[in-house]
Amino acid sequence: MVENTPAPGTQAPPFTLQALGSNRTVGTQHCRGTPLLLVFHDQHAVEAVQAMQEAVRARWPDAAQLLICSVVDMSALPSFVRPLAERVMKGIYAKASEAMPAGRSAADYVVILLDWDGAVSRQYGARRVSDAPLLVLIDADGIVRGVHKGRELAGAALAMLASLESGSAQNPSSTPL
Repeated sequence: MVENTPAPGTQAPPFTLQALGSNRTVGTQHCRGTPLLLVFHDQHAVEAVQAMQEAVRARWPDAAQLLICSVVDMSALPSFVRPLAERVMKGIYAKASEAMPAGRSAADYVVILLDWDGAVSRQYGARRVSDAPLLVLIDADGIVRGVHKGRELAGAALAMLASLESGSAQNPSSTPL
């Protein structure tokens, strides 16, 4: 088990954050009925996160069936730098939006949650994500079904989602450090 993360089989800690760009409200209560894959990472893992997203979306292309959210802890930034950081991130969001295939909304497929005070990251035990991003899979009922900390995101995400898909609610997955 990854230290201080919610245990598989337990209720996911409640949270609410605003998605960058779309201003969509995302949280455990707002997303009931849709599984959530939370990806806690920073700029050092963007390529691994993109590869994971591509692998997962090849199998689960519909955002209504699975919402993948990047959670970025912004608490280390001094308050005077935050507006600039947000502007830069919005520029990245705009580029990603332009690259979306026809018929897909960036609001559903490019979900970046800026955790300004770090509370959600702490709540989920997301520490040192530069070295090892953290994946937390929450099912449609708000139960944690999988946890993985490490660089191999695509394989871990696919394995967690396969166990969710096969209905193995009594067999949640957890990948130790």
